[in-house]
Amino acid sequence: MKPPNEDNPYEMPTASGFGPEGPGLGAVPEVTGYEILGVLDEGGMGVVYLARQKHPIRRRVAMKVIKPGMDSRQVLARFETERQALALLDHPNIAQVHDAGATRDGRPYFAMEYVKGLPITEYCDREKLGLDERLSLFKHVCEAVQHAHQKGIIHRDIKPSNLLVYTEGSEAIVKIIDFGVAKAVGPSLTDGTLYTEAGQFVGTPEYMSPEQADMASRDIDTRSDIYSLGAVLYELLTGALPFDSKTLREGGIEHIRHVIRDEKPKTPSTRLTSLGQRAASVAQNRQTQIGTLARRLHKELEWIPLKAMRKERSRRYRSAAELADDIQNYLDGAPLSAGPESTLYLVSKFVARNRVLVAGVATVLFVLIAGVVVSTYFAICAESARIEAQAVSNFLRYDLLTSVSGADPNVSVRSILDTGTQRLEGKYPGQPLVEAWLRQTLGCAYMALGLDEQAEPHLARARDIYRDRLGAESQATSACLIDLGWVYFRQGQYDRATELLTQAKNTRQRMLGREHLDVLQLLTLLGRVYHQQGLLDRAAAQFEQVLETDPRVLGRESPDRVLCMAALADVYLGQKRYEDAEKLCQNVLSIRRDKLGEEHPHTLDSMSKLAAVYINQDRYSEAEPLCHTALETCRNVLDTDALLTVMLTNNLGRIYKEQKRYDEAVELLLEAAESHARLKDAPHQRTVEHLIDIYTAQGRLEEAEKWKAKLPKPADPNEKK
Repeated sequence: MKPPNEDNPYEMPTASGFGPEGPGLGAVPEVTGYEILGVLDEGGMGVVYLARQKHPIRRRVAMKVIKPGMDSRQVLARFETERQALALLDHPNIAQVHDAGATRDGRPYFAMEYVKGLPITEYCDREKLGLDERLSLFKHVCEAVQHAHQKGIIHRDIKPSNLLVYTEGSEAIVKIIDFGVAKAVGPSLTDGTLYTEAGQFVGTPEYMSPEQADMASRDIDTRSDIYSLGAVLYELLTGALPFDSKTLREGGIEHIRHVIRDEKPKTPSTRLTSLGQRAASVAQNRQTQIGTLARRLHKELEWIPLKAMRKERSRRYRSAAELADDIQNYLDGAPLSAGPESTLYLVSKFVARNRVLVAGVATVLFVLIAGVVVSTYFAICAESARIEAQAVSNFLRYDLLTSVSGADPNVSVRSILDTGTQRLEGKYPGQPLVEAWLRQTLGCAYMALGLDEQAEPHLARARDIYRDRLGAESQATSACLIDLGWVYFRQGQYDRATELLTQAKNTRQRMLGREHLDVLQLLTLLGRVYHQQGLLDRAAAQFEQVLETDPRVLGRESPDRVLCMAALADVYLGQKRYEDAEKLCQNVLSIRRDKLGEEHPHTLDSMSKLAAVYINQDRYSEAEPLCHTALETCRNVLDTDALLTVMLTNNLGRIYKEQKRYDEAVELLLEAAESHARLKDAPHQRTVEHLIDIYTAQGRLEEAEKWKAKLPKPADPNEKK
């Protein structure tokens, strides 16, 4: 197709002055009542001309005329089918047929609505439409295809160039054109009017369904168009085809069939991140950033085109209307039929729309469940404990639940817990164990919300009660020590955390033995505390003790063992035991890839740690692909400001710095500095130092000085403490 007029991007060129014959197309057809103005497009069997109808209405039309020499019985049957199909269709988003007949030399033609538009992908990019706008526009395409299907017509060549868009006022209008390879499935078009030769390859490979690519298959139904719609939507979202066109076509027809029928397309989010530098322009055309676009594509949004493009047509959308409905569901924030059809997914959508209400209910359920466990425990421990169990039940029912009943629907989780705290004070002077159980439950609930300051007094009071009533060696006391130790660890009170966790470990070890799972988990936690204190030798000793235990206790690839291996690798890295760290990192990464997948945060963290080992050994060529892959995936599945994303951005910037790729390094380091400042109110010191080094090496001393001012000032040795 010729390029559009530069003054009007939606106006197709005329062919004034092209002479008595078209450009290699034979003589210009003569059609009574029409003036041929130029060539719009050429297909396998026909040519589409721009023409002016003279009467009874003066208007421009697109006239499709069969090519000379293409008047075989099969071709004529297909052309006749197209004429009849279009005559049946009456939809605002399908180009209308105005007239049909034959040229003066007997070649069939039909004149249809002339659409002065651009292919839908070009239009959306030219107008820089966002994802929601693209989805809304594409929804009209689905509705038009549904109309055709209801008339018994399958398009069989849905692609962007057959979906033309133009602007009318402030509204974008899409029109489907070219039903030239349509297949009739309704009774009105099956009386010998359609002939598809066995083995004929009809359609455009990039958008072709597996059953359409299989030339032996005659059973093509409306779900073939659903596949093509999915492929177009995929391209609208990602700026790329599901299968690269050059790679798809380079192996010939058999290779094309194999790819379409057997190979699974990458998810749209993965396809986007594989575009390299082109991904930036794709995101810009959608008025967003790469990371933001990748995150929006990930999961829900990409479920839609992937369901439409499933190899087994029975697993695709049942109709174009169902596809349109799912697009509207996404725009409305409602559950998708393309998503996992599970209660968990439907509940997650409800939670997303009712976060505050659900959070309050979840907390109440948490406390209720804890109360049931407590009550059961009391009932089992002693018959005489029924009074305590009843007291717990009464508190949950009458003190906590009544505080929520009839309350503001915007009630927060924090307010529910605060109400429970207030009503607990002084309520059980003669029942200390009831108070202890309830305080431990409230403390753990606060801790789950990250409210460690509020959790601490509850857990401390519960510990004191257990110790006084049940003894320092009781299981309840040691359990509370662990909870309180966690709080101190998270608060950075490492000495207090060490004291409590060591007490709990010694108690559990005496009661359960050195190789019990509870003891091994406590050793790992103690190792993490020592690591945070900088006591690397002590930390290594804890982790090594766990890993020296018979693997059958934890399991060779259990989460507890893998967590311990990862933690020990961190310690070895700090001790500069790089070979030992590398072996552990490689082992952990292999297990996590296998168990969790490439996109899991733990897998990405393992990639980051292995890259750090390489960086510390100046093995930058090995570190770079690990960092780059992990960073692109992080931008896809995590927030831009997630700490792991920031760390990987910084490390890749450092690699580029060491490779003297200064411009690339600065771009990444500035991004890392901004993100870290949003997280921690200041850029990371190492990031600042890397920027200073680069600017100094480039002779950009003024910028280097600006960043030096951001470094923390050294402590004054003369300043009194």
